[in-house]
Amino acid sequence: MAAATTDATTTAITAPRRVLASLAALVALMGAVASVGLAAAAPAGATNWAPVHNSDFPDPSVVEYLGVYYGFATQNFAAPSQTINIQVSTSSNGVNWSPSNGVDALPQVGSWARPGNTWAPSVVHDDADNDFVMYYTATERLTGDQCIGMATSIFPTGPYHDNSSQPMVCQNGTAYSDPTVDGNLGGSIDPDIFKDSVTGDVSLIWKSDGNHLSPPVSTILWSVPLDPTSYVPDGSPTELMQNDAGWQSGIVEGPDMVETTTTTPGTGGGAPTTTPHYTLFYSGSDEGASTYSIGWASCPSGPAAGCTDESRSVPLLVSAPGMSGPGGPEVYSLPSSEGSQMVMAFAAWQGSTIGYLSCGIRPMYLADLTFQDDSDLQIPSLVPTVPTASPAASPTCPTPPKPAPGYWQVGSDGGIFSFGAAQFYGSTGSMHLNKPVVGMAATPSGNGYWLVASDGGVFAYGDAQFYGSTGSITLNKPIIGLIPTLDGGGYWLIASDGGVFAYGDAKFYGSTASDNLAYPITAAAPSFLGGGYWMVDANGQVFNFGNAPNEGQPSEAPGGYRITGMAGTQSSNGYWLASANGNVAVFGNAAPYGSMVGTVLNAPVVGMASNADATGYWLQGADGGIFTFGHAEFYGSMGGRPLNAPMVGIAAT
Repeated sequence: MAAATTDATTTAITAPRRVLASLAALVALMGAVASVGLAAAAPAGATNWAPVHNSDFPDPSVVEYLGVYYGFATQNFAAPSQTINIQVSTSSNGVNWSPSNGVDALPQVGSWARPGNTWAPSVVHDDADNDFVMYYTATERLTGDQCIGMATSIFPTGPYHDNSSQPMVCQNGTAYSDPTVDGNLGGSIDPDIFKDSVTGDVSLIWKSDGNHLSPPVSTILWSVPLDPTSYVPDGSPTELMQNDAGWQSGIVEGPDMVETTTTTPGTGGGAPTTTPHYTLFYSGSDEGASTYSIGWASCPSGPAAGCTDESRSVPLLVSAPGMSGPGGPEVYSLPSSEGSQMVMAFAAWQGSTIGYLSCGIRPMYLADLTFQDDSDLQIPSLVPTVPTASPAASPTCPTPPKPAPGYWQVGSDGGIFSFGAAQFYGSTGSMHLNKPVVGMAATPSGNGYWLVASDGGVFAYGDAQFYGSTGSITLNKPIIGLIPTLDGGGYWLIASDGGVFAYGDAKFYGSTASDNLAYPITAAAPSFLGGGYWMVDANGQVFNFGNAPNEGQPSEAPGGYRITGMAGTQSSNGYWLASANGNVAVFGNAAPYGSMVGTVLNAPVVGMASNADATGYWLQGADGGIFTFGHAEFYGSMGGRPLNAPMVGIAAT
């Protein structure tokens, strides 16, 4: 397959990755569910918007079959054991929607992908084979980039199966064989299957994920013909448009092509002339901001040639009372009982609450779509399908309760030393251990902790529960640490070869156990909402799994810079790496609070922990010394005191 290439010189802004993880567990941890405040009075003359779907339903795709409308959406937000890769909803009239709770249209992603970030499905009915075709976005196993796969089902709600060993579109430099569309543009996301009723041709339209690169490059919307029988790519890709307007902030994505026609009366008694028109709707800007909007482009040749962006000056649809940051357009027609009205489904943050960490949701909204002839163009306009609706209220959530601050130090004999509000719940300090303790982790409540030994033996104290261990298993390499899930209902044990052992509600997202690493894994951390994890080796190479993005790594960590600790931020978009000599390297949105580099230490740093809101961190010395940075307070240490065994780790409430 020919590679998609372009002169990507326009500077783009990196958008934060979507947080796809256990929001339900976060809410449970808060002890309360999100509540909806009273709606404020709308400004005079403002258009009000209310969702037609009562729960989170981003990037909607809609297909009508035998009088029933089926909606599909991006992965849900739930505990890993309850993750639904592709959500499903149904409607009898295309307006009032009912979620199909518990139904996963794509229970398993393709073998080329790994679970954790399954986005933006596009589903059509294949009339020839009388089955259904889904294109979807998932994380490629080889690189961690997002790529596009294809799955099929004989039923509209699935289960869909991806039987290919490779993605269908993957512009990340991997260079798959045909029929995969390749290139090196940061990956590929947001597929849209377009069926041309005039020519009968089928095409795939998508976005190359240039804003995912560092530094970012232009984001581009592409098309490629699909084989009408197999629906796999069958030709060379065509660039349709790229970001070219200031309001787009370097990002265009979420394409949806629509075909309409105009009829011109014949002259001199001749037959009337029907002219097709092609409009490409798209999203622009940062999906996690109120500036996210929907624009449009005219495409005289449909998906076969470039389009003209008609929204360079101003978007077509912007934030308004009841919704913020509209995007992910999907156009379909209502049944004749509803006047066969053409409508656009889209997702937006409900009200003015933006961000999942603020308990925001992105339900589906609906707008009536009409076109007005203007010379060779058809100008689209949108109004709410339910014009009398009151603006949707903004979800709110309480601030999660935070344990009183404190920390524990742990020695290799399992001795525990408590400081601040951290309470002592027990230790192995007086026990004879088969192998030394190598780390510890606190429960979410701060009322307990786990200790883990190098053979994988796990010791639970306080409200920490025992879910399993490798203590009786012969390991290829020793365990170096334990990281808990968001709700404390499970944990991962991490081995020095990158082997991962999941217990309780911890979900296995991948490992490096078979990669023959040049350097041992020395530290690990969970993503903030528990849908993934990072591991780092002694030389600083970071390995990311699930929804934990790779935000960078040092070129190397020789000598005293050997990595010994890791902690993540509260958005999963950054982390700190601590070195044996006290250096702290920052990546992503992690703030540089300081380090001990340049200071002569009595003993090497062996671990680190961040405070409850990730506004500071502690470094742990092997001699019991504690070094504090940012808003992490000093509550005491074992530094300068006699120890029965060296310190090996730290955990904070």
